[in-house]
Amino acid sequence: MIWNFILNPLAGGGKALKFWQQVEPLLVKHKIAYRFHLTEYQGHARALSFELAQQGERAFVAIGGDGSVNELLQGLYESQLPLSEFVLTVAPQGTGNDWARYHKIPQQPQAWIDFLLRRTVVAHDLGLVSFGEGYTQRHVFINMAGCGLDCHILQKMGCAGGKSLRYYSTLLSSLYAYQGEWLSIRTQQKHEETQAQSYLLAMYCIGRYGGAGMDFSPDAFHQSGHIHQVAIHNMPFVHRLLSLPYLLNGKIDTHPKVSVEKNTAFYIDSERNGQFQCDGELVGNLPAKVELVPKAIHVLSMS
Repeated sequence: MIWNFILNPLAGGGKALKFWQQVEPLLVKHKIAYRFHLTEYQGHARALSFELAQQGERAFVAIGGDGSVNELLQGLYESQLPLSEFVLTVAPQGTGNDWARYHKIPQQPQAWIDFLLRRTVVAHDLGLVSFGEGYTQRHVFINMAGCGLDCHILQKMGCAGGKSLRYYSTLLSSLYAYQGEWLSIRTQQKHEETQAQSYLLAMYCIGRYGGAGMDFSPDAFHQSGHIHQVAIHNMPFVHRLLSLPYLLNGKIDTHPKVSVEKNTAFYIDSERNGQFQCDGELVGNLPAKVELVPKAIHVLSMS
């Protein structure tokens, strides 16, 4: 097996490039077959993984964060080859590293090499977001998609430069300024009567963690066969602040303003055509359909 390493040199504020300089000699030492690909522009990882998949490559490592993983994954999806043929993992050198956190993937070079050598390969569910006119545009995610406050934060923050503190400072300012999103959420394709409600955010989870370590979906499992919807209803600023511990203590589903539902598909609409994100990257605008693709791809995991 030849591992294709795709590196975003800007990921983690330069941490990713430094990691590669340390890990490459270890790959040689352990006689691990590899090829190295350096991205040169936004969207290049997507183009590279698409091209490499068409050429017959099947094992991929994203060196970066959740966004780097998503970009690489989207290229594989767009290749129109069976995703089950691919093995995907990450060398977590980004800002949040939330998908890596769930799979207990280490950040240090030697520990990461040890993780790679064990090669615990597991099937992994994916989420698929369909959007645009007639739901004809599609984007996959491996950890979380969402709309509301998370998209507001991404708009305000821009590139985090590998600084999770920047994310949390933007979160605190956004908790005060954000007005909420009027969303209509349903689980059936037919247009049933669903009254729009004001939400702080709605997350659609395959994995457990998001937002640089927040525990959005404590019961998430990568082979659960369901999308975990975590919807947080709007609330005053003071209540938002007092509720922050619920995002960290694994008890978010006990909060009176939080509703949790498991299903294989959700339809989300917004009164303002609000944005949605996949794995921490702004992708498009609502309305959208979020659905499960069970055991779609193979990944490396320690969880």
